Amino acid sequence: MSELTDSIERTRRTWAEHDDSEAQLAERRARAAAAGAVRSLTEVLSEDRLALIVEPKRATPQRGTINPELDVAAVVAECEAGGACAISIVTEPLLSAGRVEDLTAARGACELPLIARDFVVDVRQVYELRAAGADALHVPVSAHLDDDDHELDVIILAAHQLGMEVVLSVHNDDELEFAIGTDADVLNIDNRVGDGRIDVERTFELLADVPVGWPVISESIAAVDHVAKLHRAGVDALLLDEGHLDTGLTSALAVYADLSLDA
Repeated sequence: MSELTDSIERTRRTWAEHDDSEAQLAERRARAAAAGAVRSLTEVLSEDRLALIVEPKRATPQRGTINPELDVAAVVAECEAGGACAISIVTEPLLSAGRVEDLTAARGACELPLIARDFVVDVRQVYELRAAGADALHVPVSAHLDDDDHELDVIILAAHQLGMEVVLSVHNDDELEFAIGTDADVLNIDNRVGDGRIDVERTFELLADVPVGWPVISESIAAVDHVAKLHRAGVDALLLDEGHLDTGLTSALAVYADLSLDA
């Protein structure tokens, strides 16, 4: 079993151990419903520009700990001022040292849409993440490919009922086919390969099979000249993952925000 698969299964077991009563489940829903107005990610992605989404991180599976003293509120505020269009907050604790509390910190520091990135395998996670301030969910399709119980459908429906949007992350043709068969709102094409390298050709290859009308994010790029090429190919946003940048997020934003389609 891979580290990724093991982490997904550990997340599933952890939530299965939470035997909520109907009253507890109702309380979770109520907290989520009271979280305030949702900020739309798809509206940002529909604008006539290449959106830049940033993702601060404490750790990555490939590099281990990279930023143990991460001040989420400070980074988010700097990135909003630097031109970011949305913020991806990693709440997954096992591989990336994420915390649900980071959503609350980010919510108080900026006005941008917040995307909670996690192995969302239980509908109760939807309520928890919305209550903490998430506007959208970023879910890897790999966590649901063997989903005989239609758990992802339940998760997407719950998110939509709360006004949230769902981003499904894919790596290959099989995952893309699965994703476009759901009611998710946005596709994220992850260019990372197993050893940590970036293969941007993955985005170009999969884009050909994305139905018209689906907003597309390309995650992680290896060179600045990919920016304009990806936008011309039909990508709506780039996800700048701190774990795969040679510079900090604000420095990367300063570079990418100045690049035009003809760069």
